[in-house]
Amino acid sequence: MSRDKKSIRWKKEPELTGRIVVPSDLEYNEARKEFNSFFNKFPLVIVFAQNTQDVANAVLWARYRDVPIRIRSGRHSYEGLSVVNAGIVIDVSEMNQVEIDHKLGTVTVQTGLCDFALYETLGSEGVMVPGGLCPTTGIAGLTLGGGQSIVARSLGLTCDNLLGLEMVNANGRVLRADADHNADLFWASRGGGGGNFGICTTFRFRTHRIDTVAYANISWDLSDLEPVLRTWQDYTAPDADKRLTPLLTIVSGQESLLVMQGVFLGSAAKLRQLLQPLLRAGTPQQVFIEEIPWLEAVERIADTQPDSEPFKSVGPFVNQLLPDKGIDIIRNFINKPPASSVSVSVLLHGLGGAVAKVPSNATAYFYRKALYNLSIWSTWSSPEGAAPGIRWVEEFRKAMLPFTQGIYVNTPDLSIENWPKAYYGSNFTRLTQVKAKYDPENIFKFPQSIPPARYW
Repeated sequence: MSRDKKSIRWKKEPELTGRIVVPSDLEYNEARKEFNSFFNKFPLVIVFAQNTQDVANAVLWARYRDVPIRIRSGRHSYEGLSVVNAGIVIDVSEMNQVEIDHKLGTVTVQTGLCDFALYETLGSEGVMVPGGLCPTTGIAGLTLGGGQSIVARSLGLTCDNLLGLEMVNANGRVLRADADHNADLFWASRGGGGGNFGICTTFRFRTHRIDTVAYANISWDLSDLEPVLRTWQDYTAPDADKRLTPLLTIVSGQESLLVMQGVFLGSAAKLRQLLQPLLRAGTPQQVFIEEIPWLEAVERIADTQPDSEPFKSVGPFVNQLLPDKGIDIIRNFINKPPASSVSVSVLLHGLGGAVAKVPSNATAYFYRKALYNLSIWSTWSSPEGAAPGIRWVEEFRKAMLPFTQGIYVNTPDLSIENWPKAYYGSNFTRLTQVKAKYDPENIFKFPQSIPPARYW
């Protein structure tokens, strides 16, 4: 009998409930797919939970059978960590109920919702929760890793708007965590990353009233990269107007692209005035600065995000405005895709503002003082592009080390050796203590998962 079995007194073998998919089912191949199609793994069983009890049953079944557990919502794990060979995948994506309380200004959601579904459901009621860029990212992983939102400078990270959660622990029991109950678990669940402590089934968020926003979309030729990037990063400085959360997308390969997007909680006239320095940088080819419905702004940003494809990506933080030498490195790498089948890109996501107002140890999300996140990305159209595409990302990340700090835990990179410091900074020790309390036998483990304190 395994150690796991000894920790629970079994009256009978647990049964799986929910929508169960096994290798002999026609839908198995579709059910095991990840957003990053580079990964091709074969689970023993996939459970699409319909409710919290299904999740608990799946955990107990896995422990009784002593098989590895992976937890999945939106399938967006960059390193394919939400699926596993010869194990169980507990998928909450079919749990998507939403309850809005306008009087309290809160919403309770099941964790299977994806970004756009949450935006759409809340938007029809005139409210929002700050979420991410990609429409199909699961709200669970996004929130647990921090959630670098498209209104981050104005309203903070997704996890900064989290008020409480429900979680199934390693013994199949339901825990609730908020500021007053299991507060240490609540702390760890805001930036500690998905899948480390248990399986979240419900979140309760603070909502914000919203109707129209000012939205900007400005494009240039890639030859204008240096003046545009130099000017763009000024909008992430500590004294910059926090009502604007700016994005910058740089793409090279089969197509070239240099585009700034931004959501501004104010008027289009004020936004146009604010963006004058950027409009004078290089020679803009297209300029769109208008007040539009919030959901339309969300859709426009979502339309520029990558589809499911094979890729490698990693997201270090930039804590100070890049000098010319750092910008030169970006230019040199973006100009040299490693193969004809490989497209490369960099996405800069403005932070600071409301994000920086929260102390670095107030939640598990450590890099509060970062000006922006620098997401390095390669994708390939043929298998031969995988090795050079992955190598390009790793070499780019290493070249930027003098100008960056840490890595966003929602863009994990299994090649990083000192990953505890890279993801969590000085918060890592406390995270291992929380792990030891809530999952002492390390049932929820995977490459680069947080270990219990005594194992570290």
